[in-house]
Amino acid sequence: MFISHKSNVLQVVNEVEWDCRRKTKGMTKPEYWEWLATITSGDPPVVDYSGETGYTIVECTDENVQERLTQLSDYINHNRMPGESLVYNIKYYASKRDAEEILDIDGKSHDPKQYVQSHFVPDDTAKDARLLADKWANVRRDRNKKLAETDYLALSDNTLADNMKTYRQELRDVPTQSDPDNITWPTKP
Repeated sequence: MFISHKSNVLQVVNEVEWDCRRKTKGMTKPEYWEWLATITSGDPPVVDYSGETGYTIVECTDENVQERLTQLSDYINHNRMPGESLVYNIKYYASKRDAEEILDIDGKSHDPKQYVQSHFVPDDTAKDARLLADKWANVRRDRNKKLAETDYLALSDNTLADNMKTYRQELRDVPTQSDPDNITWPTKP
């Protein structure tokens, strides 16, 4: 299993290295093959990845990556937008760390207790930031819907009333509020 990570936070997990790299770069297959040709030279052809920065691709062979990611599924961005990379809010470490207790099928401890170590640990900071960004995205979507409901009034052949101008400006200012869970929506005139 190949893992792309940036600052030890997982970006993409894939069975094959080239597809992991392609998805990390956010490229389509044709774009990837075109890019690959630009960094390949020699006879026999050799690919030079030395110019790549910002992420690292590693192969994890000593752990069942999919099983571990299933355990950490709360930290995976399942609500990504189409075309957006699957970003994990999970940290990856080159060596195994953070021993976790293995529980039996009923969720009880073994006697004696058993532990497993992992390359993958949850990243609460990244998860919290993603969840907050998702909340603000929902607020902006609702705001845009409310603006769209009054767009017909702002056409050039109509004169927009002052109270409607104020309402529309207040809608545009909604994302400047401090808490996405407690939005004060302006009242439509």
